[in-house]
Parts: sequence; C-alpha cells; structure tokens
Amino acid sequence: MRSTEQSVVSLPFCCSNHIMIQEMQKPNIYESDIKPENTMEVKYKALAESLKKEVTRRGPLGDQKLPTEAELMRAYGVSRQTVRQALSLLHKEGWIEKRQGSGTYIAPGLFPSALSSHDIAILVPDVAGYLSRYHIGETETVLNEAGYSTAIYNTENHTFREREILRILLDRPVRGVLVRGVRTAFPNPNICLYRELISRGTVIVFLGEAYPELQNNSKTDFQTRSLSDNNHNTHTQNSFSKNSVLQISSDDFGGGELLARHLIELGHKKIAGIFRLDDHSGPARYAGVLHALCESGLSFDDRDFLWYDPLNVRMPDSRVLLSFIRIQLAGCTAAVCQDDTIAAALIRELQRLGMPTPQRFSVTAFASARETRPSDRITSVFRSSQDPWHIAADLLLNRLAGKTVSSVSCPWMLLPGESTGTVN
Repeated sequence: MRSTEQSVVSLPFCCSNHIMIQEMQKPNIYESDIKPENTMEVKYKALAESLKKEVTRRGPLGDQKLPTEAELMRAYGVSRQTVRQALSLLHKEGWIEKRQGSGTYIAPGLFPSALSSHDIAILVPDVAGYLSRYHIGETETVLNEAGYSTAIYNTENHTFREREILRILLDRPVRGVLVRGVRTAFPNPNICLYRELISRGTVIVFLGEAYPELQNNSKTDFQTRSLSDNNHNTHTQNSFSKNSVLQISSDDFGGGELLARHLIELGHKKIAGIFRLDDHSGPARYAGVLHALCESGLSFDDRDFLWYDPLNVRMPDSRVLLSFIRIQLAGCTAAVCQDDTIAAALIRELQRLGMPTPQRFSVTAFASARETRPSDRITSVFRSSQDPWHIAADLLLNRLAGKTVSSVSCPWMLLPGESTGTVN
C-alpha cells in the first residue's frame, strides 16, 4: 500500500456556544488500494472511525453541531452517499443525533462534561502533614459558600497516585481542581489526563508552578498511546490552549538571588546550599544563588550543595545534615536552605558541633509558613502577598464566573534575622 502524508483540513464543528473543533483529519483512503466490491463499505466505515476519533480527541463540551454533509464531502473528498452512510452508522451507535430542520449534533451525554458539575477537587501531596492544611480548610469554606462541594485527595507526592486520582476525576467530572504539583522538576506522565480534564471544561489552578509541559505546550509530555488509557484519549498540541491552566507561583530564582546577595553583602564569599531535587522550586532557588555569586565575581563549587529527594530522604535528617556539615561545608561560611524547617535543623546540628550561628556560620532560608511573617530567628525570604490558597480560591471562582483572570506570581521579601552575621 502506498503511503502519503496525512492531509489536514481546517473545518470547525459549529455550535451555539461557539466552541470550535478544527483541523479534522482526512483518512487515507485510496480506491486503487481497495477491492471494488468493498470500496463503499470500507470508505464509509473509515470515515465514521475518523469522525469518532476527532470527536473524542476534542473532548466535546455541551451541544455541538457537526458540519453539514456538503462540508464533510469537501473536507474528506468523498461522495454524499459515503457521508450519509457514515453518519447513519454513528447515529445507530449513539454517537450523534439528528434534529429536524437543524442538523446533526453530538449526542448529549456521550462524554461526561464538567460544565454541569458543582464539585471542586483539591489535590495535595500530604493531607496529614501539609503545612497549609489550616488554609485548605479555609479555602474549602470559601468554595462551599460559593455553592461548590469540595473533596481533598492525597497524591502522597507520587505520580502514580496522582494518575489514579485524575482517572477518578475524569470518570466523575469536576468543575475545578486546585492542585499542588507532584515532582514538578521531572517530566510528568499525567499531562494527557490534565488536558482531558481541561478539554471537558474543568478549570485547573496550580498552587506553585504548573507542570512545564502544560505551561510551554511542550511535546515532552508522554502523550503516547502506550501511556494513555483506553478510555481517556490523548489530544494533539493544537487542541490545548496555554491559557487553560492558572498558577499561583513564586519567583524562586529571585528569592535565591535575594538571600545570596544578603550573605555576600555581609562578606560571605563561599556559600553552600540545601535544595529539593524533585520540585521545580529547588533548581530555581539554586540558580538564583549561583547567579548572585557569578554577578559578584565569586566562585562556587557544585560539591557545596546538597540535593535531597523526599522519596528517598525525609528532610530534615540528622545523619544527612551531619554528613553535609563535615564534608560539604568545609571552607564555607554560609548556606541557603530550601525552607526554614531544614534551616532550623541545620542550626541545631551546627551548634552541637561547636559552630554556632551567626558567630561561626550564617544560615538563611525560604519561609515555609504562610500564616504570618516568619520568625526573626532565621534570616528568611517570605511571601508578602495574601496567602496563596486564598488567591487560588479567588482565581478559580472568578474564572468559573466567566471573568478574565491571569496567573499570579508572588514576590519574596527579605526579613533579616538572628541567623546571619558578618564574616569574622
């Protein structure tokens, strides 16, 4: 059988709510490759299958009208009889319905739609120990008062758990999702499921950075048939809009740079760090520290930085910190920590080893507490804006109300504390 490139025809599925389905794909049907007695049957069945895939791929929302017979004839280069037989087959199988004097439409209820749902899902990496569980409760109250039901799902910071939860949400459509990403520094195999939710009308707001594959519309999103579910079809890049997800992020690069410059101003020239490997914030904060060092004409050593993965090491871990102090901190006079919990543990271990702060060593951190300003004991950068969960709830409700909203980036502000001092 000869091969050729698949042609793409721009032809919208017209509908009352102006949702457009474009780039319908023309099946490769060649009469010379088909036995004469089977030509018509093969052609209309091939057309029917192509239409099924396109309808499924687009994740129809609401009441959508199919193109006319004439439009389908032109788009696919087939006869009117072939089109009518294909549509008759789709009608028989329950994919479409014909309305007298109006045309042909996708059958109502064929696909679960989020538009009629009043449920909102909240996905967090650790329900029991999550720092903002108090604010999650407040967020639920705000959403409940707005008329939505809420349910909390624990991803346990595992992509496979996240996948299981997303499958549940696809089977039981939700109007919105508030989510803390899982292992955001690594490629995520669940992007196709997020896109499926988006295509059905679900509004998604990320607490922190959204997955790069969703932000950048990248092709490295595991959108292959081998990774997709039989019941949850993947989508092409053109079916996804960059504006489909919102995020409440922080300028982690800027925060790392801010802490490093503070230490440099105090005379520190050899700065170490402890950062989280699996979360986007870790590499971003690390990059900010290195940028400040390089801009100041100072050198750095990769070996002065400790990377940890919560799947392997639950930080703070005394043994890991002791090893870090004895081996990697040699020659260093200050450190930047992923969060203030790790910073506090590092200060305790330094004290035990006769290296009190700030007399012998300076420690800085990113504040993890979101309720109030961090303690004056540790020099930190903290978010000066409203609590991210409150911002996320407002953003979600405004989007659901049809208002134009944008992602929010929360800046970091420096709060000097007792853990930093000049170099002796």
